[in-house]
Amino acid sequence: MPKIRYYISGHGLGHASRSCQIINTLRRRHAEVAVEVVSDAHPWFFEGFLDGSVPVRARRLDIGVVQRDSLHMDEGATLRAYRQLLAGREALLAEEAASLRAAGVTLVVADIAPLAFAAAAAAGITGVGVANFTWDWIYEDLLSRHGGFEDVLASVRADYGQAAGFLRLPFAGVFPAALPVEDLPLVARRAQRSAEEVRRYLGVAPEQRLALISFGGFGLADFDVSALERLRDWVFVSETAPAVPVDNLIRLVPGALAYPSLVGAADVVVTKPGYGIVSEAIANDTAVLYASRGEFREQALLVEGLRRYARSRFIDNAKLLSGDWGDDLEALLREPAPAQELPCDGDRVAADRLATLARGAAGFSREEVP
Repeated sequence: MPKIRYYISGHGLGHASRSCQIINTLRRRHAEVAVEVVSDAHPWFFEGFLDGSVPVRARRLDIGVVQRDSLHMDEGATLRAYRQLLAGREALLAEEAASLRAAGVTLVVADIAPLAFAAAAAAGITGVGVANFTWDWIYEDLLSRHGGFEDVLASVRADYGQAAGFLRLPFAGVFPAALPVEDLPLVARRAQRSAEEVRRYLGVAPEQRLALISFGGFGLADFDVSALERLRDWVFVSETAPAVPVDNLIRLVPGALAYPSLVGAADVVVTKPGYGIVSEAIANDTAVLYASRGEFREQALLVEGLRRYARSRFIDNAKLLSGDWGDDLEALLREPAPAQELPCDGDRVAADRLATLARGAAGFSREEVP
């Protein structure tokens, strides 16, 4: 029986959200293909969004980027943490390779832990990546400011070099040289409940504006949430508890409403550029007020995507943290609809391709290298 093991980075929520969307579509369209997940992403996320037939094992195979909150990275700590991971690399690699063989896995998919590809190769199994960037591209940029970690970059690149190829998502960085790539449409979760139904659930009147505050798994430090009370025409909703009570801010327990439905019901999402929230805003035609997340290399790609495919507006971090959002929210609502559309059926395309690969059919061709 074809069987996929899907390794998912625990960095933020974007990797998990798009992976769950692909896996759920795969289970609907190809029920004969078994899937299991290995990840250190938040368990509550999988409990709320992943097909119940898919088992999840908690294990960390990559670091991603160490962050204080959604807007601030610790670049030095990131590189030190990856070096620490490398200290146990050989034991981790041997354990995963043995587990893959014992479980009868026929295809390894990773978004985008490098070690997953080395484990797949050691087990004699095809390994395929699904991502819009790879960590060597991110770490290469970090090394330009923090020398002395060339061993980290060399290890990441060597592990990626053992992949059979990549399914490349939009807003893509530079992928490892000489590896085949196939381009996907956007992978994004869509609202399952109407905006009217969600607003009724939240108790938001039809004449009120609704803004979703979305800062992923890292939250937002040093935010003066009390300033939002001045924006009386707006209701704000967040899954993060405010530091102080705010009359026009609704705090939802994570999972109380499916997040894509919250995105679809909102007039505006207030966020930082991350793949998950950017893709869901585009797919659900929701405007985006975004702040900078620092020198994260992916950011420019996502901002360009917002400018082309969504109504979007930048707010500097000082205004964001002060809660001085009123003028920017109103200006954003006056923005015209985007001139371009982006196909959003990447989950279907990816699911069909992965099912074919898991059955042992034709793989990647080196002619597909860009």
